[in-house]
Amino acid sequence: MKHGIRLAMICLLMAVTGKTILAVDSAPLLAKPGKPLFEDKFARAEMAPKWRVGKGFFAVKDGAVSIAENPDDKHGAYAYVTPGFVYKDIVTEFSVKMDGARTCSLMVNDSKYKESHAGHILKASLSAGKVNVADWKYGAMKNDIYEKMKDTATSADEKKKLRAGIKDKSADFKVDLDLSKWHTVRVEIVGDEMLVSLDGKPAAYLKSEGINHATKNAIGFEVGGKSVDVKDMKVWEATASSDWAGHRSAIIASLSQ
Repeated sequence: MKHGIRLAMICLLMAVTGKTILAVDSAPLLAKPGKPLFEDKFARAEMAPKWRVGKGFFAVKDGAVSIAENPDDKHGAYAYVTPGFVYKDIVTEFSVKMDGARTCSLMVNDSKYKESHAGHILKASLSAGKVNVADWKYGAMKNDIYEKMKDTATSADEKKKLRAGIKDKSADFKVDLDLSKWHTVRVEIVGDEMLVSLDGKPAAYLKSEGINHATKNAIGFEVGGKSVDVKDMKVWEATASSDWAGHRSAIIASLSQ
């Protein structure tokens, strides 16, 4: 009840003043969290047994993991929760601190899905001054698009057309944060919508059909450059919040795209 009253007051204030206001709230907005699926406080000396490391450097110490790309890999550092679990709609939260890295991305995949590169379904990325949210199932990682973009025989004009064709599959949102300090990230995925909040404030939103993929089975991080610290990760099953439809427009309008 208090949550609904607060949002109603925000919407009213926006209407009266004409100003963009971000709601600060500790509760998820798009999703209603349900059964816990995963938690890691990194209270051990290595990533195993909770994570499978792919590439890069991972060092667990003092309740956090430091992640850095290995330049020899020519690929971002990445690791995924293991054993995996099948899910559709989720809320995940974690804290992150970046020390010079280009990007820190939450990755959501379906390892059995063969129509996108590496089964990539969606991602939410934090970088200096920006949050990017992307439907990779029908966007940049869709096989035919990915392969043409990587093909040296594809002309610059063709690549430009390909990027234009998937423009609506991703979105960038400006943020003003000191990334050398800890920040809490929440990613809510319900149906074909994804909402990212930073320190309780909505920061990025995307509505796209690929987000609604029914059999997601992998979740993890990818880091470009060095280094990123991550701690206190939690994942819950989710259902749609009954309040979301009423305040969706106000939240989206509050975002600086």
